[in-house]
Amino acid sequence: MAVKKSMVKKALGAQKKIVKVEGGNGLKPFRTDVMKEVTVKKYELSIDLKNMLDAGCHLGHKISKTNPKSKENIYKAMDGIQIVDLTKTIVKLEAACNYVYSAVKSGKTVAFLGTKRQAREVVRRVATEVGIPFVTDRWLGGTVSNWGEIKKNIKRLNDINAGLKTNKYATMSKKDLSLLKKETGRLNKMIGGLVSLEKLFDIVFVVDSGYEKSAIKECSDKRIKVVSIVDTDSNPEKVDFAIPANDDNVKSISLIVEEMGKAVKAGLNK
Repeated sequence: MAVKKSMVKKALGAQKKIVKVEGGNGLKPFRTDVMKEVTVKKYELSIDLKNMLDAGCHLGHKISKTNPKSKENIYKAMDGIQIVDLTKTIVKLEAACNYVYSAVKSGKTVAFLGTKRQAREVVRRVATEVGIPFVTDRWLGGTVSNWGEIKKNIKRLNDINAGLKTNKYATMSKKDLSLLKKETGRLNKMIGGLVSLEKLFDIVFVVDSGYEKSAIKECSDKRIKVVSIVDTDSNPEKVDFAIPANDDNVKSISLIVEEMGKAVKAGLNK
C-alpha cells in the first residue's frame, strides 16, 4: 500500500478533538428516524484512534470507486486512495455500539452478518462467543420476508440435532442416515447460525453494506434496524447506523466486529 501511516497520523493529529455523541457534533452518523433512540451514552469503546489506524481502518478504495454519498466521511485522498476520517469513524462506532448495547439490554435481538471471505471467521467466532445468531455462509433470500419458512427449517434442524444426541436415529438404515446427514449439512449451511432464534431478530450488524445489499434491502423493508461497516465505495444512507471504515482488510473488520461483540455482551450482562 502506497499510503504511509506516518502521513495519515500527521493528518489525523490535526483533528485532536473527538466530539462525543451527545455533544451535538453536526455530523450525520445515522438517519434522523433513529437518532432519538441514542440519547444517553452508556457504552465506552475499548479501542481508540491508534488502534483503528494500526488495523488499517482508514484505508478506503480508489478515488474512481468513491460513492458520492460517502464524501462526508473522507478526510482526503493520498496516492489515489481515499483516506477515511477516523475521527468520524470513532464517533459513529460509539453511537452504533451504544444503540446496540441499549437495544440488547432492553431485550431486543441482534444478528451478525458477514458472508465475504474476510469476515466469516471473525463474525462466526464473535457471535458464537457472545451467544447470538449469525449468518456467514450465504444470506438466504427470504430470511426476513419469508420468516415463516425459515422458522420451519430452524425447527427441523433443531429436531434433528436433538434426535442425534438422544440416539433417536440409531435404528435407521445406512441409506436413510446418509440422507439425514446430507439434510443436516444443507440446513446448517442455510440457517445453522440462526438456530437459537425463536422470533425474527430486531437488529442486524453487517460487515460490508455493499456486499450484503440484498440482505440490507430485505431488512430495511421490514423495518429491521441495520448497523453496518460502510467503505468509501458504498452509500452510508442505505443503513441506519453507518460506521465508515475499511471493510476489506481482516484486521479492520476484526477490530470493529469484536468491539460490536463487546457492546452486545455488555448489554446481555445487564
